[in-house]
Amino acid sequence: MRLERQACAVLSTSANDQSDSLPALTMNSNKSLVKKVTLIAREENLPPLGVPIDPQRNIGFASVFLGLENPQLTPVTVTVTKVEIRSLSSGKLQNFQHSPQEIQLKPLENSQVVLQLTNKSGYISRNQVKAIVTYQVGDEISIIESEPVEVSP
Repeated sequence: MRLERQACAVLSTSANDQSDSLPALTMNSNKSLVKKVTLIAREENLPPLGVPIDPQRNIGFASVFLGLENPQLTPVTVTVTKVEIRSLSSGKLQNFQHSPQEIQLKPLENSQVVLQLTNKSGYISRNQVKAIVTYQVGDEISIIESEPVEVSP
């Protein structure tokens, strides 16, 4: 089982962009605080041995690992505004929900945060999926994606 994947892209745009069209996303590797996103995706259709079948139990699981680095000498707040799990082949959004989460980084801190997502319906298809994380630092909004991974049974 592959547990770690490297982040493939970091996209950034300023929230202060006043243009009428959507702001252009640009590569941003110098200021980015989220250095890596790793996804572990699994689906458990059957409960563990000895546990009765419950139609309300969680079936789909996604563990999204964020590798964070604050190279500054001042504390920084990173707000994870959205986490999406998407099918690689169809681009369809998987049925996972995430609430915005603030992460406080101390000066010169390296940290790894795990976001645990679950659902009661599992994955739409058993092909590869990737995590897409949108986060905000100050007025800068950035997007970073994980490498695609297989959904483990």
